[in-house]
Amino acid sequence: MAPKKGKPSAASSETSGAQPEGCHRCSSRSVDESKVHGFEEEWMSLKKVLLRQGSEDRFKAIGITGITGIGKTTLCQLLFNKEEVKDYFFPRIWVCMSAHSGDDPDKKIAILKRMLDSLGVEEEMINNYKVGQEHNLKQLLLYALHLQLQGKRYLIVFDDARGGEIDKWYGELSCSSTRDGKWDGLAYGLPKGRGGAVIVTSRDEKLAKEMVGVEGILHRLLPRPDEESCLSIFKDAADAAKKKYESEADDLKKDIFHKSAGIPLAAKMMAKNLINTQ
Repeated sequence: MAPKKGKPSAASSETSGAQPEGCHRCSSRSVDESKVHGFEEEWMSLKKVLLRQGSEDRFKAIGITGITGIGKTTLCQLLFNKEEVKDYFFPRIWVCMSAHSGDDPDKKIAILKRMLDSLGVEEEMINNYKVGQEHNLKQLLLYALHLQLQGKRYLIVFDDARGGEIDKWYGELSCSSTRDGKWDGLAYGLPKGRGGAVIVTSRDEKLAKEMVGVEGILHRLLPRPDEESCLSIFKDAADAAKKKYESEADDLKKDIFHKSAGIPLAAKMMAKNLINTQ
């Protein structure tokens, strides 16, 4: 399959981080690390898992769970863009699992197309599979994905997996062989034996556990435990209110921490509300 040229994809690889128009919560691989606070221990711990010595050929699966706004995507973005991770894994693929505008009606086919697209497979080549093969298109795309990743130490982030839209086809990503020769699960498109890795983020802990499997690692992301990181998040989001929070920094720091309950998104929303009322 020839590498493609041109348009950015819904799934982002090293060369693509753009978001398509009309996408519902289409997350990107990009992050401004200077505006991320309070995740040092988490990303360092998970980075050690990904780069652990003596596990170069072992498939790794990590699930990150937590409530909306807790920072699951941000933590993955930090990991995804660390230089050591970039040097160790190739290719790196970011796949937003939310439904996108213009998706194939079959969500599984849509996900496979995003992944092939991010790997540089021409859209025309992907569409060629559909001609006269509608009845087994998923299997063909899955096999094509397997061929693209075979022999490579890849990293794939499946961001925002949702229980209401997912079934067993997505489960146990660490499986290494097909059932009775049938390509009927996402796991079979992910070659094993060369140190590939997947990270799944989801609000649904049960779903994340099913996807990473019994040998995978499940990390529950909790509210930020310190006032300083919440204040830093607030300051970044409320630059227009700089004079106010600098003059009342000590009292404001405690107020932000208690009202946000340590949740990054809540601290950002407080800042936006403050700006809008000025």
